[in-house]
Amino acid sequence: MKLLSVIAALLLSSFLNAQPGVPKSSGAVPRLVNFSGKALDEQGKPMAGITGVSFAIYKDQFEDDPLWMETQNAMVDAEGNYTVQLGATSVYGLPLELFSSAGSRWLGVRVNAGREQPRVLLLSVPYALKAADAQTLGGYPASAFLLAGTRAAASAPGSSVAMPQPVPAAATAVTTAGGAPNALAKFDGRSDIIGSQIFDNGTGVGIGISKPTVKLDVNGATTIHGPLLLPFASPATATAGRVSQPQGFSASSFNSSTASAVAQTFQWQAEPTGNNTDAPSANLSLLFKSVEPAPVETGLSISSQGIIQFAPGQTFPQGSGSGTVTSVGLSAPAADFTVSGGPVTGSGVLGLNWVVAPTYQNIPYAIVKRDAYGNATLNNLLAAGGITGIADMDAVSAISGFNKNSGSNAVGVEGDVNGAGTGVVGFSFNGGRGVKGEADGSSGQGVKGESFGYTTTADGFGPDGVDGIAHSDAGSGVAALNTAGGDAIFAQSAYGFAGYFLGNVAVQGNLSKAGGSFKIDHPLDPANKYLSHSFVESPDMKNIYDGVVTTNAQGKAVVQMPEWFEALNRDFRYQLTVMGQFAQAIVAGEMTSHSFIILTDKPNVKVSWQVTGTRHDAWADAHRIPVEQAKPDKERGLYLHPELFGAPVEKSIGAAHHPIAIRVLKQDKILVASPKAK
Repeated sequence: MKLLSVIAALLLSSFLNAQPGVPKSSGAVPRLVNFSGKALDEQGKPMAGITGVSFAIYKDQFEDDPLWMETQNAMVDAEGNYTVQLGATSVYGLPLELFSSAGSRWLGVRVNAGREQPRVLLLSVPYALKAADAQTLGGYPASAFLLAGTRAAASAPGSSVAMPQPVPAAATAVTTAGGAPNALAKFDGRSDIIGSQIFDNGTGVGIGISKPTVKLDVNGATTIHGPLLLPFASPATATAGRVSQPQGFSASSFNSSTASAVAQTFQWQAEPTGNNTDAPSANLSLLFKSVEPAPVETGLSISSQGIIQFAPGQTFPQGSGSGTVTSVGLSAPAADFTVSGGPVTGSGVLGLNWVVAPTYQNIPYAIVKRDAYGNATLNNLLAAGGITGIADMDAVSAISGFNKNSGSNAVGVEGDVNGAGTGVVGFSFNGGRGVKGEADGSSGQGVKGESFGYTTTADGFGPDGVDGIAHSDAGSGVAALNTAGGDAIFAQSAYGFAGYFLGNVAVQGNLSKAGGSFKIDHPLDPANKYLSHSFVESPDMKNIYDGVVTTNAQGKAVVQMPEWFEALNRDFRYQLTVMGQFAQAIVAGEMTSHSFIILTDKPNVKVSWQVTGTRHDAWADAHRIPVEQAKPDKERGLYLHPELFGAPVEKSIGAAHHPIAIRVLKQDKILVASPKAK
């Protein structure tokens, strides 16, 4: 028979304050003890709601007569957890007599009048109820033991014997001879009062200086462990912003005309900008004063983005530090541009204008040329050495190809190399794309790469149709987009891999394949052999979990799964295998609260378990894989692998989608008909 399980932990590190309606007893010591437990039903499932729980305290572990008992209605949460205060049903709380003796005490619990669970030994903290007696010493209050001086002798309650009165110790004289005017007092090593280094003359406080001239005057080095804030005097209003308190740096220089020293003061000060706008900010400005009553702006400031605004007349060193920039000019090809306004030696504007301006025929990103009349026209570029594009700025394309026509031969960028070179090469080092192809027509190609070089490299491998390499963690080696319902990328290779990825591959959608496996270097002969295993296939979106557990002395084991387990899986299936001995094992409790229970007919049995579940997360529920489905009209009569059914290569779905690629491969005898083809 299964016993009702209550997993309890006594929170007995301290006593709580007395509850409303429950008076304190024996002074300030409350007679309540916190108790937390977990209520489960006969099937091991948590109870919930208001549940009757009975508590009893016993003298020993197996005695039948309780020393104390009570029943409370506990509020149990959805996980079966509850917390009560023992003694709360009585205005007096727990009786002090329960813990006055040196004997141990045991707590028993019954839920809904069920069988009492194994009793729990109460540890030392509950016996602190005995501390109520610690408020007296031998029955006397603490005031009875104060120094009495010349007070008359007191007697203990109910006693005629006078208590002895202690004699106070002799007092030590304290002198103030070391004090000083305006100095804050402190005690020296003999407890005499003397003057300190802190002075207060009524208008200021000085540290290390007896006559402060400002509110705080410090003479000596100062270390501040924390931020030094120079705030604004008052908050800004719609009509005016507020500057910060300035930070000053003063120097002293001698003025020969006045025969006196003059203070030279620089100040850094935060000043508001954009007040009463939707983008308020501030600058950090440098100010200076010599004989003026207030500092003035120097013109040097730093914005909130770190941009420096220099003062008028600022010059910059040239070369190794000698000289300044005195002239700026601009040059351009005279056949195309005219330059005006240069050189600029002080201030001015340089002008750059076309000799013959481009015409309406210009198309963004297109390559243009000058015709015989000086007009800019589109250029049908033919280059024997190909095209090399270099972009020195971010977000600028080195080469962009646009084809507005649709049709099977429409190509945005096409590179054909019949030797051992490369048709199209794109490099991006600043987070952009090496090659980007977009096909908006019915059968156009964004990027086309074909390799017809029949020579091989020195290591025996042939050239590639398209290589995509990204040198930045934000870039793309090849980006392909097709908005007409076709394939963004089509790749076929007669000899090598249609696609070879060196790195991680992410697929945001279903991955369909004829088969699959892992392929690694053979662990026993990695240099000369491969080892392959096929993937595990299933008509459902199955997840598999397994492990090994050993049951306890009662033949029970709880297998705990991750807390996300039920959120990801449903329709659980279980497999149990006993290891090392003959025994029976069953799943006694199915998956609940991320765990399930295994019971064996013997104690301490090692069990290998396996659980499968069907995915039911949001993506899986929205993208169930149909096990059987009819081919669409345009693919009926075609095959994924026609050669396996004795059909010609033209009957492949790949040939229907990409007829030109298949035709070229057949013309060059790279693809040949299957021997089974009719």
